[in-house]
Amino acid sequence: MNVRRIVLLNIIALLVIVGVVYGGWHWYYQRTHYVSTDNAFVEGDEYPLNVEIPGTLTSWTVQNGDTVTAGQVLGQVDTSAELQQLGAAAKSPQVAKAVSAAADVTSPINGTILNSSADAGEPVAPGQPVGYVVNLNKLYIVANFQETQLQHIAVGDSVDIYIDAFPGQTFTGTVQSIGLATNSMFSLLPSTDATSGSYTKVTQTVPVRIQIADYAGNRLVPGMSATVRVHRVTD
Repeated sequence: MNVRRIVLLNIIALLVIVGVVYGGWHWYYQRTHYVSTDNAFVEGDEYPLNVEIPGTLTSWTVQNGDTVTAGQVLGQVDTSAELQQLGAAAKSPQVAKAVSAAADVTSPINGTILNSSADAGEPVAPGQPVGYVVNLNKLYIVANFQETQLQHIAVGDSVDIYIDAFPGQTFTGTVQSIGLATNSMFSLLPSTDATSGSYTKVTQTVPVRIQIADYAGNRLVPGMSATVRVHRVTD
C-alpha cells in the first residue's frame, strides 16, 4: 500500500470520526436545549356569523376573503315571517324596530370573511352560521406536544416557528398558554373500553398555544402546517 493511499484512508477515517462526533454533539445539543414537534398548525379565533330571526336572506353583500369591520351589516333577513308570528304585538313601533334590528346580520369583529355559505334568497335560521370571520392579523400556532415534553415547557418560553408554506424562513413566537387537558379528553373515540373498563395506555398530547411575534409581509392563513421548536426550560 503506497503512502498516498494510506494518507487518503486516514483522511477519510478522520472525516468519518468528525462527522460522528459532530452528529452526536448536535443531537445532544438539540435534545438538551429545545423541545420540538411537527404536530402543529396555524390557527385563528373564528367568530360565527349568525342570524337572530328565521326567514329568507334578502341580501348578502360579502364573500370569502372580504375584509369587514365590527358592526358592519353583511346581510338582512326578511322580517315578514317574524312579524306575522308576533301578531298584534308587531304593530308596536318598539317591537317593529327591534325586529328590524334583529334582521341585520353583522360582523362581531374586524376581520376577514371565511367559509361563507350564504346567498340571497336562501332560508336561514338561528343557530346555523352563514359564515365565519377571523382576524388574520391575530393568528397563532397550536402545537400538540407529548405529555412527557411538558416538563420542559413554560409560559413565556421563546419559540422558533417553521411554516411549511414558507420554506427556509423562521418565525419567532412565545408560549402563551398550555392546555389543561389532553386532546383525547375531547376525542369522539375514547381510549377506555366501556364494556371492560380497560384503558389502553398511550402517550397523550396536550395543545400549547404559541403567539406569533411578527409575520408582516407573509400571508398566513388558518390551517397551515407548522413545526415548532421551544427553547426548553433547563432542569
